[in-house]
Amino acid sequence: MSYMVTGRILVPELRSDIDRLRRLLEDLERIRRGDHPSPARIAKAPVLNNWEMAQRLELCLTGVVNGHPIITDDKEAYTSALWVISPELGYARTFSRLYRLGTPFVDPSLH
Repeated sequence: MSYMVTGRILVPELRSDIDRLRRLLEDLERIRRGDHPSPARIAKAPVLNNWEMAQRLELCLTGVVNGHPIITDDKEAYTSALWVISPELGYARTFSRLYRLGTPFVDPSLH
């Protein structure tokens, strides 16, 4: 889910995503320690039949990045999943990090 924020306002819609992410983080911490879901907890979970791996599209940003801890400067890059963007306040928060928004892309064919 992505949120467009206009100005320094409260964003109560984030509460449900924060709660889900907190539960995911707690589960991942337990699994990392080798504490996998119990058979009883798995038995209470919804059943997914005829399942297979798939991919789905999610919003992200692309652009030329500078100051990234992994990607070298002046490289075209795609961000991880976009969670919050506020062009008005000059930032975007992706799954992995905060970005300062510089100059937006302008399609030269439209001018």
